[in-house]
Amino acid sequence: MMNRFLLMAAGLYMSALQLHAAEGDTLSIDEKWLFKLAKNEASSPANYQSTKFNDSQWGFQAIPGVWRVPTAWSKGDYVGTYRGWIKMPSFYAGRKIFLHIGFTTASTAVYVNGEKIGQTALDRAQTEFDITPYLRIGERNLFVLHMPHYDEGEDATNTTGKSGITSHCYIYALQDGQKQASGPSIGKARSGVLVGSRYSFRPEEGYFDTPKLMQSDIDQMKKLGIGAISYDKLSSDPEFIAYARQQGMDVVSDSPVTNELLVDAQGNYTSEVYKLLPTANYNFKKEIDDAEARASAAVSKSKPKVKESESVLTVWDTPYSITFDKYTGLISSYSQNGVTVFSDGGTVMPNAKMQLVSFSSTKPNKATGTKVTAVYDIAGQGRTTWTYTIPSNGVLSIDAGGQQDILVTLSSRLTRSEYLAQDFGKDTNLSSIQGSRPRVYWMKRSDAAGTGIEVIGEEPFTAVQTPKPGQLLIQHGTKSFDLHFLPVTK
Repeated sequence: MMNRFLLMAAGLYMSALQLHAAEGDTLSIDEKWLFKLAKNEASSPANYQSTKFNDSQWGFQAIPGVWRVPTAWSKGDYVGTYRGWIKMPSFYAGRKIFLHIGFTTASTAVYVNGEKIGQTALDRAQTEFDITPYLRIGERNLFVLHMPHYDEGEDATNTTGKSGITSHCYIYALQDGQKQASGPSIGKARSGVLVGSRYSFRPEEGYFDTPKLMQSDIDQMKKLGIGAISYDKLSSDPEFIAYARQQGMDVVSDSPVTNELLVDAQGNYTSEVYKLLPTANYNFKKEIDDAEARASAAVSKSKPKVKESESVLTVWDTPYSITFDKYTGLISSYSQNGVTVFSDGGTVMPNAKMQLVSFSSTKPNKATGTKVTAVYDIAGQGRTTWTYTIPSNGVLSIDAGGQQDILVTLSSRLTRSEYLAQDFGKDTNLSSIQGSRPRVYWMKRSDAAGTGIEVIGEEPFTAVQTPKPGQLLIQHGTKSFDLHFLPVTK
């Protein structure tokens, strides 16, 4: 770059900037800068800020732009250094001159003609410096920007090419009597308004902001009942603040209700989003007890039996039959009132690599039913006990130990789906959860005749539809989760 650095008139993109000076008094420094990437601060070039430093072997990096780094450096706080020479026009003489640095993904050291003039702000997208005392008017001046991959306390494993300076940078001079423009005023949120953060909706922290991204974040916040946005690096650009206010969302100084990620890279809710919901008032006990009573009424004379071989264990009576594979400890088939619940590879199991440690069962009893206990060695979790309870009415209940997600694969004969999902407004009946991750009270699967099975826990669970038809991933996050499979009749 050196003597080839190009100056561009700000008028080329006037509509994209909040300018503080007349059009002819503002110089864009959006260009390809000389650039050097180092593995860490210690390996950065010595005296990189000096006007006498030899940068002839450096590459180039655009502003606005982002870096790409070797994956092998993923755990290090690698550092990028920008160098560029800019000639100050003679008509800047006698004026106050400012350097405007746009969004930086980490706090950046700024040098002019070898002297450090400051750091960009940690908490906002734009920082301005009075560079008047450091400049030589009518001559070439060296500007150096030196920034790490991430600020202290932030993620050190981002190798996706999202570090850099990603919004406009420019220099401007104030005319006699002209004052530097102030940024947008940031007040407090109104009482009772839920405050969110854009960080919760942006898996990648560094990006080029656009109206489309702004609108996407605002729409998702509104859908979750969030009424204001916390002021931080991702929400501090005046363009975003103005856009958010146009959409009825104020940017405020309050801390967000959560700093956790609420939407993943695929656009689905994370489990954290449901912590924003009020406590569920759904009567799980009544629903389970009523379904149990209906199942018991269908059994005229209870005579539960057990049939066992070397490889399988079957618990059965007239209205039901449930078979366990003794080698895996998993259910291989289950039918209730003539409805096939599990078959052809369908079952309920931990969502992880697992191995059976032990398997045992009690004798059938009219009062207490039959209990089957399976101890699994689950990868990443250790030994976990699942207890399967089959009362005399044949309704299957599972006490699933451990915090592991649960995979439920129901029979392909149950083609109709219904979910009662907990929403920010009110409970919602859904026919599909494809492409989302709702928290549900229960799910039903039924055949064309309307008979089938209801899967219900004793508290809401987060439901994910996997690519496999009929398969549901239950995310619960508790040490023990009780799951009931209740018969549904017409």
